[in-house]
Amino acid sequence: MNNEDIDPFADLQDSPEPQVEQQSANRFGSGSIRQALSRWWMMLIFGALGYAAALYYMSIVPTKNEAIAVLEVDIKQRQVMGAELETDRLSPELVLATTASKLTSPAILAKVAESPEVQALQRVMPPEFSFKPRYWRSEQELAFTPASQVETVDLVDKMSKGWVKISGRRNTSLIDVKVSHPDSEAARVIADTILKVFLEEEESSKSGGASAVFQSIKKEAEEARLDLDEAQNSLQVYVAATKLSEQIQEARVELLNLRQRYKAKHPKLIQFSTVYKDLNKRFRREILRASTTESEKAFWMKYKDQLQELDEKIIEEQDSIGEAADEWLAVAQNALSTRANLLNARITQGQQLYDRLTQRLTELNVADEESIDEYNIVQSAFIGLTQDSLRLIYLAGGTILGAVGGFGLAYLLGVIDYKIYDVRSVEEITGIGCMAAVPMHSTFLRKGKEWQPVLIKDKNSANAEAIRNLRASIVLLGQKHRHKMILVTSAIPGEGKTTVASELAASFAMNKERTLLVGLDLRKPRLEGMFPELKDRAGVTEVLAGQAELKDCVVLNHVENLYLLGSGGKCSNPSELLHEEELHDLFSRLAGNFDRIVIDSAPILPVSDTRVLAKFAQSVVMVVRARKAPVGAVLRSINLLKSAGKPPAGVVINGLKKSTGSGYYGYKGYGEYNGEYGYYGDEA
Repeated sequence: MNNEDIDPFADLQDSPEPQVEQQSANRFGSGSIRQALSRWWMMLIFGALGYAAALYYMSIVPTKNEAIAVLEVDIKQRQVMGAELETDRLSPELVLATTASKLTSPAILAKVAESPEVQALQRVMPPEFSFKPRYWRSEQELAFTPASQVETVDLVDKMSKGWVKISGRRNTSLIDVKVSHPDSEAARVIADTILKVFLEEEESSKSGGASAVFQSIKKEAEEARLDLDEAQNSLQVYVAATKLSEQIQEARVELLNLRQRYKAKHPKLIQFSTVYKDLNKRFRREILRASTTESEKAFWMKYKDQLQELDEKIIEEQDSIGEAADEWLAVAQNALSTRANLLNARITQGQQLYDRLTQRLTELNVADEESIDEYNIVQSAFIGLTQDSLRLIYLAGGTILGAVGGFGLAYLLGVIDYKIYDVRSVEEITGIGCMAAVPMHSTFLRKGKEWQPVLIKDKNSANAEAIRNLRASIVLLGQKHRHKMILVTSAIPGEGKTTVASELAASFAMNKERTLLVGLDLRKPRLEGMFPELKDRAGVTEVLAGQAELKDCVVLNHVENLYLLGSGGKCSNPSELLHEEELHDLFSRLAGNFDRIVIDSAPILPVSDTRVLAKFAQSVVMVVRARKAPVGAVLRSINLLKSAGKPPAGVVINGLKKSTGSGYYGYKGYGEYNGEYGYYGDEA
């Protein structure tokens, strides 16, 4: 591990981090956007992936060339006189829409597919779609099929469902015929042929005159009327059978009820069985009559064998209302229902067709040949869009979409990453000013070495400047006697509060202020590990218990004006030791002998000790370790301090690093901080 990567305020042994239960900070603001932008590499990677995806898309999707031909419609004023001799004018929009529909009608497209121009094309039907890139396929797999080898219906289907698009230009009488095809020559020929065939059809229609159109529609209307009459007559055949079927259904329900209530020889059951048999007999007679009707023979032919087989079973059983009879009845009723539905649908459709044709006949009752629109080809087909022009669009679009996707993922990670990374984020989240920002550096490396203040060891380093900033921030809080007693704490263990407290105390001492550093983390004391002179020496625990004198526990450090008061021996239940009277007496005696008192306390969330001590402190400094402390833990700690009447005077963010991570860590139970319940590491 490089020295430059050492966290200055990390514990000698990292401790598990508690998890926050509830989050109240807003993670959707500028902080998350800033964190997303800091993950620029994700946008770069996703942009490259989008570029690769665009290349792959272009390699599997057939090339696209678009030919455009322009048709002008000379819309003439037309008058259509109906039965009541009312005059009507067709709007230009309706004329253009009608023309567009004619251009893509199956009849026109079929003649286009069969025309010599299209049949001569060698590259008409593109190869089948494959997810294999084009450059991995053989020439045979990429070969087009000539038009002469393709069925007309297949060409018509391709043209109507994708190749050909007709659109009118707004506020003009022009219609664009657009043909998209992998082969540019095929697209151009098909577009020109569509216009050619359409104009030929229109000329043929004009030569026939209005009377020819009228006679054609009249013939269609007559055929529709005959078909409608035939369907209505066929439906009449089943009127009696349908009524009997409904009566049988009702009678069968009643018969089943009677069979449940009475025995077989009961008069009521015998009487109703006779009625039910009569209904069945009449129904069979009607079905026989209908199935032998000339127009219905074809329909009943498929049920003939099944019904005859059931008839034979009925004769064998000698029971006209037995199981075989019921099955025969079910088959006949099902067939009757099916036939009736078919005839009703046929009547409905036939009536609609007949109404449309008669309406059209009314419109064409009197028509002038001069009112027929004229068409002119304004522009023969030309290639307006090629695959090369789309290439840059695909590549740019894929890259942009990939980058946007990368930014979205980075932003989402920023939203769900409930950590603090820099000064701005800690101030935005807590609403408290940042007193100092300490970068991650090897200056604070102390494991196995004698502790030296950073202001002595490396006074020109960024860490030393951060400690000076912290000292200046506290000095600027106000007069010294109002901010003499400073409590340094953190939300969870392992954030570096002991190191910050030690460096802060040393900075005051080097500023010629008589300073005392007090170790009041009675659960996991750390000062003894940094200052050998405190080992095996009485401290706060013994003073509060009345087992030692305060003056005998204070030790002078090698740094001038810096005094130390350790936590002393281990206490089985520190919360019982921290009584308000004893603490008040202790801090009163200390305040009279020192210019500054820096208290290293326990973390706020695991135990309640710090909230008790905060009442006696004049200023509370909260240490927040970048990329470690969950936002919820920090906010919870601040709220607890506020409820104790001592909101933090400021925040110190430490362990800053240029590259920020996005892992999520939380804290678990508060009570687990005590060594009896859990382990959080060396640093409190």
